[in-house]
Amino acid sequence: MRTPFFLPWIPVLLLLGGCVLLEEPFPGRRTRLECHRENPARAGTDSAGHASAATADTTLLFSAVRFPEDYDWQRDTAYGTVPYELLLYRDFQPVLSLRSGAGCCFTPDPDRHHLLSGHLYTERTLSAQTLVGRDGEELFRFAGRELLVGLLEDGEDLYTLSRKDGGLGFSFRCNGRLLFEREEGSPYGSLSDPSYGPGGALYRDREHIVFCYHSGKAGSQAHYLVRDGEEIRLGQIRPDARILDLKYLREAAIPLHGVVFTHSLSEGRIWPESSGYSVTGLFSGPEGRLVSGCLPSRSLSTLEPVCEGEALLYHSPQATFALTEEEDGTLRWYGPDGGGRSEGPARFLSADCALALGAQLILAYSPRDSGEPPRIRFGGQVREIGMNGYVSGVGVVLSPAPTG
Repeated sequence: MRTPFFLPWIPVLLLLGGCVLLEEPFPGRRTRLECHRENPARAGTDSAGHASAATADTTLLFSAVRFPEDYDWQRDTAYGTVPYELLLYRDFQPVLSLRSGAGCCFTPDPDRHHLLSGHLYTERTLSAQTLVGRDGEELFRFAGRELLVGLLEDGEDLYTLSRKDGGLGFSFRCNGRLLFEREEGSPYGSLSDPSYGPGGALYRDREHIVFCYHSGKAGSQAHYLVRDGEEIRLGQIRPDARILDLKYLREAAIPLHGVVFTHSLSEGRIWPESSGYSVTGLFSGPEGRLVSGCLPSRSLSTLEPVCEGEALLYHSPQATFALTEEEDGTLRWYGPDGGGRSEGPARFLSADCALALGAQLILAYSPRDSGEPPRIRFGGQVREIGMNGYVSGVGVVLSPAPTG
C-alpha cells in the first residue's frame, strides 16, 4: 500500500519538492520554505529555445557526500564532528573532491547543494553571516542568516534571492550586494521546486531577470513582479484569490488558480515550455478521488493522470513522472514506461535527487540498509555509487548534438 510522500510540514510544499528526512534529521536542517527557467537541466526544452533532450548530448552531473567507511551516516549520531567529502561527478567520474573544514563554504546538508550550469554552488550560515560558494571556493558572504531560494548566472555576475531566517522577508543581491529587499513577503518558487529549474525562484524572461512574490495574509494578499530589480504590483490578481503558483512568461504574469477549466486542484505548478506551459498538481477526481497528474500544454482541458493520491511530480514536454513511498519505505515511481520501485526501503533525501529529462526519469536514492551504497537510475539502468554516503542532487548539461 502506498503512503503519501509528504510529512505534516509539507502542505505548502506539496508537489514542488519536499524531502523525506532521516530518522535522525540533520541538526539545524530546514525544509526550503515553499518547499522550476533559465537553465534546461530539469526539462528537455525551455522558452528560450535551449536544446531539447531529443537533439542534445547529455552529461549527467551529481553531487554526493562521502563519510569514513566506519561511520553510519543514516543514524547520524555524530553530525558535525565527523569529517566528510563533498564530491562532484560527471558521467559517474569524480571531477571535484572537497574536504570539510571549519572555514569551508559548504555543509553536508543536501538542501544546500545546487547544480547550475555544470558547477556546484553551495551555501552555509556561520554565526550571523551567509556564505555562498562555487566548486568549493567562497564567492562572497553577506550579513544575516538567510536561505537561498534563487540563483542566476549573468556573465561574471551571480544573482541570488534569499529568504530571511525565520521565513519573513527576502533579499535580492548581485555578487552579495543588496539590490532589493522586503521585510515581509514570500517569493514563488525555490531551489527545491522542480518546476522552476535549477535556478529556483530567479529566472529570465527574454532579456529580463525576474521573480514573483506575494505578501499579506490569506484572503487579502498582494502579488508582485520584480523585473530587473523594479517592483510592479499585479493588480489584475484579486486580493482574495487563492494562487497556487505564479510565473512571468513571455512578458505576461500567469497565475495558477485552484480551478483550471473544469479541473479542481489542491496544489499545482506551472511548467514553462517553448510554446506555452503545462500544469501539474493534485486534482480532485470523480467521487472525491485525488489524482496526481498533468494538464499538458497541448490541451489544458484534458487531464492525464499519473497515479492516485499525493505524489512528488516531475515533468518534461515529453512525460510526467510521480514519486511516492510505500508503507514499508520502498520508493516507487510512475511514468509512461510503467514505472518501478527500489529494491527495498530507501531514502530520497531531496527533491533535487530526481529530474525529468525527455521521456526518462533520472533518480538517486539510498537504501536504508547502511551497508548498501547509493544508487542512480539513468538511461533505464540502475548503477551503484561505490561510497559510504549519499547523493545530494542530480543535474544534466545539454549540448547540441553534432550534425552531419
